[in-house]
Amino acid sequence: MAMDFTPMQQAAINHRGSALLISAGAGSGKTRVLIERLMSLIEQGTDVDRFLVITYTRAASAELRSRLSSAISQRLTENPADRRMRRQSALIYRARINTIHSFCSDIIRESAHAVGVRPDFRQMEESEAAALLRETLDELLESKYPEG
Repeated sequence: MAMDFTPMQQAAINHRGSALLISAGAGSGKTRVLIERLMSLIEQGTDVDRFLVITYTRAASAELRSRLSSAISQRLTENPADRRMRRQSALIYRARINTIHSFCSDIIRESAHAVGVRPDFRQMEESEAAALLRETLDELLESKYPEG
């Protein structure tokens, strides 16, 4: 399925060999460009489980995985005999498409013994963090109140 991309989007899709920053406003096609870039790499021989795609939110991570899976399925629909795309369809669930927090947690968990943390730690939920912050601030203010 051919899509129309701007010259700059096409340049981002085709760029290889160095870091690439894509900065654009909402609705400008960044995700579409990233999916097409990943599909281009898959078609050139890279397995989908070799990618590391990092996002800031769980929703963005799920959206990227879903769109990439759909793109692979679309290519497979266009060419059902494509064994490589069939393999990618199975490997998509092993692809590292995570939030930055999840990625860092995995690294810390893998090296827990070296950094001195328990490997069964978990990420704090936002509500827990907010409550802990309030509690810490209250304790700090209480301890400083007598000093004026």
